[in-house]
Amino acid sequence: MRAFAISLFSLFCCCSVLCDVRSRPRSRPTGPRGRNDTALQTNLLESPCKGKPLDFVLVIDSSRSVRPHDYEKVKTFITNILRFLDVGPDATRVGLLQYGSVVQNEFSLKTFHRKADMERAVRDMVHLASGTMTGLALQYTMNVAFSEAEGARPLHQHIPRIAMVVTDGRPQDTVEEAAARARQAGIQIFAIGVGRVDMSTLRAIGSEPHSEHVYLVANFSQIQTLTSVFQSKLCGGANLCSVVNHRCEHICVSTPTSYVCRCRKGYVLNPDGKTCRGIDQCALGTHGCEHECVNTGDSFVCRCHKGYRLNPDGKTCKKIDQCALGTHGCEHKCVNTGDSFVCRCHRGYTLNPDGKTCKKIDQCALGAHGCEHECVNTEDSFVCRCRKGYTLNPDGKTCKSIDVCSTVSHGCEHLCVSTPDSYICKCREGYTLAEDRKSCKKLECRDGALDLVFVIDGSKSLGPANFQLVKQFVIGIVDALDVSPAATRVGLLQYSTKVRAEFTLGQLSSGEDVREAVSRVQYMGRGSMTGSALRHMFEFSFSAKEGARPDARRICIVFTDGRSQDDVSKWATKAQESGITVYAVGVGKAIEEELREIASAPDDKHLFYAEDFSLMGQITDKLKSRICKEKPSNEDLCKCEHMISFQSQATEQLRMLSQRHIL
Repeated sequence: MRAFAISLFSLFCCCSVLCDVRSRPRSRPTGPRGRNDTALQTNLLESPCKGKPLDFVLVIDSSRSVRPHDYEKVKTFITNILRFLDVGPDATRVGLLQYGSVVQNEFSLKTFHRKADMERAVRDMVHLASGTMTGLALQYTMNVAFSEAEGARPLHQHIPRIAMVVTDGRPQDTVEEAAARARQAGIQIFAIGVGRVDMSTLRAIGSEPHSEHVYLVANFSQIQTLTSVFQSKLCGGANLCSVVNHRCEHICVSTPTSYVCRCRKGYVLNPDGKTCRGIDQCALGTHGCEHECVNTGDSFVCRCHKGYRLNPDGKTCKKIDQCALGTHGCEHKCVNTGDSFVCRCHRGYTLNPDGKTCKKIDQCALGAHGCEHECVNTEDSFVCRCRKGYTLNPDGKTCKSIDVCSTVSHGCEHLCVSTPDSYICKCREGYTLAEDRKSCKKLECRDGALDLVFVIDGSKSLGPANFQLVKQFVIGIVDALDVSPAATRVGLLQYSTKVRAEFTLGQLSSGEDVREAVSRVQYMGRGSMTGSALRHMFEFSFSAKEGARPDARRICIVFTDGRSQDDVSKWATKAQESGITVYAVGVGKAIEEELREIASAPDDKHLFYAEDFSLMGQITDKLKSRICKEKPSNEDLCKCEHMISFQSQATEQLRMLSQRHIL
């Protein structure tokens, strides 16, 4: 009896001290009172708790708003918490992470099993001093820190999972959803705020009741006063289920600071957190029933639709084969449908009104065959055929002429050449195809080998519409030439701020190829670097590598509509001195001085100018005539300058003969 009285008195004293600690006002300690608190805290830390094992993770705010000396106080608080915990692989496991703009895991639940190792890791922590991504830290805590891979014990062992979040500022992301998911996952969260932390944010983080899980202190010096509070919470070890009216319908499970209700297998907890309801086994979607699932008590059974019966596996259903009964009367096919059957016919047949017998379909008579020429019925379908002189295309429907030229009115003036799908017109030697692509016109230039390079201005001053006229100008010149590898070869440069070779002398082998290539040229539309274009022409366009021939005449036609942004005289002179005849064609705002520098001498034969693009046709005719004159005509030989040249040559020959005679 005496022993019982002493025990009761001791319990009363402990309860009084604990109640006094919990009810004591949270004010900054001053003078001797602060020293007494420190002594009490030291005594508490020297008495490790032996409560239930925990999986305990500390989540520490390491943002830039935490000053370095305050960061050290947080590390001291962590160390003090560690000292009273019963640390061990089968007791309390501890993890630690800090966060700023990112989450940094210092050690996980499986890393250390000794306090000394943990305290050393705390001392070595480095302040992140970045942002405040509290929501990210909570998400990491739930998904990673409390995973079995990181050392958390399985949920069925009912080891409490506790997270302690310490923060001093407003988060830069949302915390409500991440905290709610963590709590729903069974994590009990303590939220500790320091300084001007928004209380609503702390409540959004912490578990309920908030009076037991949410704490706010004025500064980091006061955070140490919470050490004894958490020692009593984490080390209480009281089985609250045995001392409170928990009202759990099925099972009550104690936690370090409270309790939770659980349900027996086959039931789920209602939103009131107390009562339980039977699980809708069919709604879980794991029943495996092929047709229907029917709940029965705390289980379920499978059932089949009408016209089916349950297989021995109790899950799948087998159709009752109406056709197999042999009473259907179908002439061709019997097809089961639900709880009955229908008759069907073979391909090429249709069902009679009696729904049983079949008659053959005239596929061609349906008018849906799509045959271009002829439709021929087969046993159960049809095929398309073509008339004489035609062959069936791969589509099996349309026909193409074996010799298109002999079956159509082609309109070609000279020659018609059949192609796989159509035909093209061609001209006899000495002629070229006209613009209508059917008639032929005689070539104006046929004698000798000619290498011709066009250098056309593609600057933005032209505009897209005028650029198309320049392309027509090029085609007009080419149409007068006998374009072939042995006769005339054509190349084309376009320039603006850069130079682009559209095609080279050795690239295209016919006038048709050149015409198509010119039509595909895309307008550059930028600056005007005529000098760079002349340099490219001189150095590359008339090289053997690009198709130039050593015995061919070399002609370059330069087109521009404005002033060049670089010097033209140097490279024009080099080109002329190398034997290239340069024609300069200017339109609109072209500069006469530049045109004279570009053109070969004499200017009156190699320089052409038009005030606007509508007059370019006149330049085309004159230029074609000039290019085609390979040697002076007989009429020109009678002109004075040619007579003087002839006399000079005769005099020189006589002088040489006289010298030989004297010798």
